[in-house]
Amino acid sequence: MYSHIIIHYDEITLKGGNRPFFERALVNNIREFLKEIECGNLYREGGKIIVEIVKDTDLKKIKKILKNIPGISNFYFAVSEKKDLEKINKKTVKLLQDYLKTEDKKTFKIEARRSDKKFELKSPQINAIVGEYVLENTKLTVDVHHPDIEIVVEIGQKNCYVYFEKTSGIGGLPIGTTGKLISLISGGIDSPVASYMMNKRGAKIIFVHFKNKTINDIGNDKIKDLVKKLNRFQGKSKLYIIPFEEFQKEIIANIPSKNRMIVYRRIMFKLAGEIAKKEKAKGFVTGDSLSQVASQTLENINVIYNAANLPIFSPLIGMNKQEIIDISKKINTYDISILPYQDCCSFLIAKHPETKADLKIILKQEKNLKINKIAEKIIAEIKPEVI
Repeated sequence: MYSHIIIHYDEITLKGGNRPFFERALVNNIREFLKEIECGNLYREGGKIIVEIVKDTDLKKIKKILKNIPGISNFYFAVSEKKDLEKINKKTVKLLQDYLKTEDKKTFKIEARRSDKKFELKSPQINAIVGEYVLENTKLTVDVHHPDIEIVVEIGQKNCYVYFEKTSGIGGLPIGTTGKLISLISGGIDSPVASYMMNKRGAKIIFVHFKNKTINDIGNDKIKDLVKKLNRFQGKSKLYIIPFEEFQKEIIANIPSKNRMIVYRRIMFKLAGEIAKKEKAKGFVTGDSLSQVASQTLENINVIYNAANLPIFSPLIGMNKQEIIDISKKINTYDISILPYQDCCSFLIAKHPETKADLKIILKQEKNLKINKIAEKIIAEIKPEVI
């Protein structure tokens, strides 16, 4: 029934002279995501992206994929026709008749758009002509304010497109347009959500996980499963799993219990900084939410972030836990995140942790740690897994 997919973006249109760069990136990303789907040409035309549908195109699968590609605001399955009003009328009614066999809709409006400004009729005239034909040939009635169906008749440069069933995308910017970031992913709820939020801002995420000495392959599988879920937004990913046992021993032997979590997270940023150098990443992503736990007070965040050599992005910083949970359910990471798993953070939590750390004291305590040789050895040997 359908011949094309019409893909719209919104934020990209505000990029001025840089707009072609973002458009090309989105086209390339869509092409990569759809490379195993049977479909025709994919190209830009008049502020939108068009995908040609062929006989074997799996519409359900392609819909599922497009919904999760950052940069796409919405998309429609459409039919095309020559720029002839008589043919457009017939094609519009045929599409509606097929649609109304399974959908109970009562009212409609016509929304004509002309990217071809040389077309002989203006938008109000197209609205009137097509609207009258739909009234005469279907049981639908007109409601220009709150219609059940908004039928778009778009006069393009080459053809006319008719469509009306909108599917929303996640919006944002195309993956890769803002650079690479290192996500410090734990087994919890927050860090996968934070990674998704930065995907929406166009960042390609490299995942780094710190492995507790007590964690077996089942724990590793949980982290890989979270990354696989997040791959729906950025495609394949790199995952570095860093063993933390030797660092745990050093921290426990030399750092008072109330400060262990703070020192652990500082070391985490130092190690992740070495991965960032390898990957040419421009910053870090964390799932921090202000004062959600003891390590996330303003004082402690200031001391912890002091150890980083790159900017730190914390998109959840002003959210409460329920807001974060709601997003995790939306992106289907919640059920994996709540599976039992003892990560490095939980292993080092003290009964009465420090909530107002002093940087001078922390730096003094860290002088007793012998971690540089351990870090050099681990970072030299560590290889990423492509998920």
